[in-house]
Amino acid sequence: MRTAGWCLVLLSGLILCSCVTPVLQRSVMERGERNPDLAELLANPSRHIGQLFVFGGIIASTTVTREGSLVEAVYVPIDRYGDLGNAPTPSRRFLALYREGVLDPVIYSPGKRVTLAGTFMEARPGKLGEMEYTFPFFQVTEIYLWPKEPTVYYYVPPPYYPPYPWYRPWY
Repeated sequence: MRTAGWCLVLLSGLILCSCVTPVLQRSVMERGERNPDLAELLANPSRHIGQLFVFGGIIASTTVTREGSLVEAVYVPIDRYGDLGNAPTPSRRFLALYREGVLDPVIYSPGKRVTLAGTFMEARPGKLGEMEYTFPFFQVTEIYLWPKEPTVYYYVPPPYYPPYPWYRPWY
């Protein structure tokens, strides 16, 4: 009887673990190189042109152009399932062009998190505020917009402070 219980626990654990799937297509996740070094891409752009990369970002702006939807984002490394890490890489931004439709700037708004697969096209000069900046430029193969995480409120029951002489819980 005990062995059957342990087998049931192990089997249910295996079933739950097998349900974890990446946010992008598995074939794209396997083909693409995860978490590119953006400094290396900018240092040797001709060596990486046409290469598929999978990475994440926090959207800074989305613009609809004649070419498609252009997303400027702050680079964030991802794990093997495509989930974003905790902290963005400081002072690393990229541009990603989505040609297969329109990414609405209201939905793809600043602060939202994305995981994307994109082909590196070039190092594109631009401006970051008033500063000259060179962006790694990608053509998006697939993009996933993460849903907004709900705000969780915690209720802390009284007493809020340690008991004092005048505090009488039996009132």
